[in-house]
This record gives sequence, structure tokens and C-alpha cells, in this order.
Amino acid sequence: MKIKNSILSLLLIASTSLGGCSLISELKHTASKNMAIDKRLPIYELNKQNFKEITYKDKTYIIQKSVIKPGSLQKPIGRVSQSITINEKNEMLSKKELRKVEILPNKKEEKRFHLNFGWVYSIKNISPDEKIAVVVNNEYRVAKIKK
Repeated sequence: MKIKNSILSLLLIASTSLGGCSLISELKHTASKNMAIDKRLPIYELNKQNFKEITYKDKTYIIQKSVIKPGSLQKPIGRVSQSITINEKNEMLSKKELRKVEILPNKKEEKRFHLNFGWVYSIKNISPDEKIAVVVNNEYRVAKIKK
């Protein structure tokens, strides 16, 4: 009976280890594939005055608050790839300001907003001349062409 339990335990550990190895291998493959795609994608410029517009070539898009589901996306067509922190006045904070800790805080606490921009996608059945989707803080935000 002990031998059976030992063999079953050993088989369970071996299958878990093999499953974990294949998962790690799959994650490595996905990461490599995403890095290769990222290198080929054109860069969309973020408007650092308002942080709500991106531009590529002669097209400017206004990022909306509306979110779209991943199933509505087509392929990635570009990237913004910026990570910034702004205050309530829409001012970008420097690394020095982010590290600053006030012992005696100001009268009102400064609010900070972290914005992490990623890939830009085309949307199914919609022309990129009208709308696209932009990853902002892990959400797919709709961006409409600025007229």
C-alpha cells in the first residue's frame, strides 16, 4: 500500500513538474512573439499637454473614456508605449517629484494618476480613419479621429 501511494505521489509530482515546464515554455514563446511584434509596430506620439490625444503621421485621435472588449479588436497597428504619472493639473511628474515624501504635507494632498499606454489596435468593422483602440491602464479605450 505504501509503495502504491509513493508511486502515485511521484507520478503526480512528475506530471505537475512537466505541466509547469510546458507552461513556462509557452509563456516564453508568447513573450518572444510579442517582443517581435512590438519592434515592428510604428510609434504613435502621445500629446504631453493633455495626455488624451495620440498622433501617427497626419492623423490625431482623441482617447475616449469608453472601453471596448478584446473580442472587438483586430490586429495591433501601432504602439504608444509610455508610462507616466500626472497630477490633478495634468502636469507630468518627474522621477524626483515622485520620490519626494513630504514630512509636513501641504494643506491638500496632491492627487496622482498613473497612465500606462500600450499597443494601438484596429477595431473590427470600423475604419482606422474613424476609430481605433488604445491600451490605457490595461483597458482597451476607443480613440476617435480628431476632425
